Amino acid sequence: MPSALAVAALVLLASTPAASDDVPTPNEAIEKARALERQGLVADAEDYLAGLVDENGGPLARDATVLLEAARIATAPEKCRAYASRAIERSRSDQVLETAHMLRGDSFFAEGRYTSAGHEYLAAARHSNARGPGIADLKRARSSLASGDAGQAAELYREIAEWGATPGEITPYAEVGLARSILVLGRFAEAAERFLTTARVYADSEIRVRALAGAAEAFGGAGDTERERAALESIVASYPESYEAVIARERLRRIPPPDTVSAGPGEHATTPEGPSGTDGDRAQDETGER
Repeated sequence: MPSALAVAALVLLASTPAASDDVPTPNEAIEKARALERQGLVADAEDYLAGLVDENGGPLARDATVLLEAARIATAPEKCRAYASRAIERSRSDQVLETAHMLRGDSFFAEGRYTSAGHEYLAAARHSNARGPGIADLKRARSSLASGDAGQAAELYREIAEWGATPGEITPYAEVGLARSILVLGRFAEAAERFLTTARVYADSEIRVRALAGAAEAFGGAGDTERERAALESIVASYPESYEAVIARERLRRIPPPDTVSAGPGEHATTPEGPSGTDGDRAQDETGER
């Protein structure tokens, strides 16, 4: 029969954590978590990383990149922020710091804490190596608008839209955001023209349908039902399967039918042409875009 000392030794050996050779590298841990995520096993991915970065003995608890991945996958905003904050404490890398603040900002935004989100996006932008405004700046402007400060949002969006001589990837979104901010401020005519200009300039972009929807809303706010109807009809004709088309059809049902009296020459305004140059042609003669 084994001695008490031998039994104690066996128990101790069984309870000892796995050898360091069994601990995944940060890259291996991240790849495994993403593989689980791709299989739809998000909770398993979250639990897997949680064990690795646990503050009480997790083997990768001090690795900023794994902490960032745990923050990204976390389903609870407070957990996301906790992991991201630990990543900030563990790193001096601008890339890590930018990503961590972005994740914190996204988590605040998801909770409707828009001012806090804006502060995090500003911090993220300060760590960005991009030349000129980037996604963090765009999200900061969106947070200002969502918080109810349309004036500040307009300034931020305008700064992004007007930066540099060549439009960047985020420029059309800044243009729509600026028009939306102006709309919220109640300057309907100015907002409508900005929306229509954006729809024309970015006729081949996904942003066009959003710009047309904004123009329709601005015309509606101004009481110009004819141009509102034309913009909505352009959405339905050019983007029949879009979410905006669903909303446009519902709004068209509420707008009074147009007058039966024919308008004289030059009384119809136009919208930008559709991407194909055909679907939007009929509505193009009815909303004032030239």
